[in-house]
Amino acid sequence: MASSNDQESKTMTKVFLWTAPRCISTAFERAIMNLKNGKIFHEPYSVVYYFGPQRKSSRYLNDPIQPKAGLKEVSEDLAAEYDEKDFIFSKDMAYYLGGNYDVLRQKGLSEYKHSFLIRHPKKAVTSLYRASLNAKKTGWDYFDPDEVGFRQLHELYEFVVKEFDSCPVIVDADDLLESPEEMMEKYCEATGLVYQENMTSWEPGATIPEWNIWDGWHDAVLNSTGLVQKKISQSKPMKLEKKASFEKEEVVGSVNESLTCYERLYEKRLRLTSKTDSKT
Repeated sequence: MASSNDQESKTMTKVFLWTAPRCISTAFERAIMNLKNGKIFHEPYSVVYYFGPQRKSSRYLNDPIQPKAGLKEVSEDLAAEYDEKDFIFSKDMAYYLGGNYDVLRQKGLSEYKHSFLIRHPKKAVTSLYRASLNAKKTGWDYFDPDEVGFRQLHELYEFVVKEFDSCPVIVDADDLLESPEEMMEKYCEATGLVYQENMTSWEPGATIPEWNIWDGWHDAVLNSTGLVQKKISQSKPMKLEKKASFEKEEVVGSVNESLTCYERLYEKRLRLTSKTDSKT
């Protein structure tokens, strides 16, 4: 019996997708949900960062601490055996770990293959800024640079390279949007997932209870029909929010601080077959 379980655990495909906010990661996750018989975790470490006994954020200080939202408890859920499933996939923000990368060494987590999803900070950070000030939609009313996440994403990447995989999979959001099916097929091949044709399309309006914790943040994906292919302009400038000068400077600072981390990851990304290597 033990031998059979050991064999099954070795053949189970387990994948982490680490990212930063507003990198089109929820749409990516929605595509993975189209694969048959998978166990999908949606940002499991978010409760640790915002609501757990070890929480790092002050956003929800008026909400009671959730005793079962500790790093240990969430990690145990991820490390558990799901023998009835063909694969396990977890999408999460690197900054939720709060620098506790060593937890990934524990049994059940060390077997995961790590992958990363990035997006140019000019796009990701300005999108986060707008969403962070849209209290009616997201419930947030201020921008917190600690939630930008590119520094932590690069730190986690370096940890993974040192501890687990010298060449983890990195996908750039622009490449994903430019050729959704090609990139998703390459990603599945690189991570051990079984690619399914047209997995980047879905029916709009589905109810996904696991996403309710971040009500308002995922409306665009829920109401969409999939990842729509689009030509990405590499030279088109991004307009920053201009509601107040100090806010604009805060966003510019976060973008600039994130660029070095982004560029280092971008150079090692999974490349499309017919993609130029320029980035402006």
